[in-house]
Amino acid sequence: HFNSPEEFSSIFKRQSIKVTNAIVLAIEKAMADGKRTAMLFEITFEEHDNLYEISLPSSQWAQALQSCLDHYHQENMADEAIDTWKLLEAAKVW
Repeated sequence: HFNSPEEFSSIFKRQSIKVTNAIVLAIEKAMADGKRTAMLFEITFEEHDNLYEISLPSSQWAQALQSCLDHYHQENMADEAIDTWKLLEAAKVW
């Protein structure tokens, strides 16, 4: 939930471990559930009744996971990098 669209956009202007973790978990859940689309985020804004869903089709999972893997390497998060690499390898043949 965000107060404004500007607040929402500021989260995606820089890399965030929280966002990276959410992307990896969403793809992992979609694969475990046998889905072809990963539901990444549900976004709402203060004083608006709309709910926006951000999803990612399986054709883009490998690219997204590679970006997450790169981010984990930059942050020296070895355990997360290993888990993400394993998921990336699975996504490549999904």
